[in-house]
Amino acid sequence: MDDGIAREGVLARCNQDRQASARDEECENARRASATLAAGEDKRSAASLEKESARKLSALRDRQVREQEAEQEAAAVAKAAADADYDANFRGKDSQGAAASASEADDRFAERESLSQLPTRPELKVAAVAPPRSEIKPEKPEIEHAAIAPRPFRSADSTPQR
Repeated sequence: MDDGIAREGVLARCNQDRQASARDEECENARRASATLAAGEDKRSAASLEKESARKLSALRDRQVREQEAEQEAAAVAKAAADADYDANFRGKDSQGAAASASEADDRFAERESLSQLPTRPELKVAAVAPPRSEIKPEKPEIEHAAIAPRPFRSADSTPQR
């Protein structure tokens, strides 16, 4: 198992005439050693592939987390911009009169002596209107007595039992 050159030489000799070397101990040992080394190499390569896969999965998860954080941040920035635009619509109108009204706010209440100086709502007066007269009169329906079927009388036997 330790000497790779000797093992490869024995395997080459054994592979030339398989039937003659089928029961040769040296050929069996060389084949067994070669299979054992191949299995160990498979385990090492599987372990290295698993480490590489774990590293790639970790990198993929990290990238997804960064992308989600970037999307959330972009959404927050877009919402803040939309809120700022919305607020700007109202600040633009209020900014002209806000400075003047802020300084005069206390003066406005000081000028009024009582609540009687507040403006009142105008009173509405509605004239009485008569409904329009109708020239159309509905017809009175006439019912023919022959069209109505007479009801059958109940007998004492047909009263429901309770």
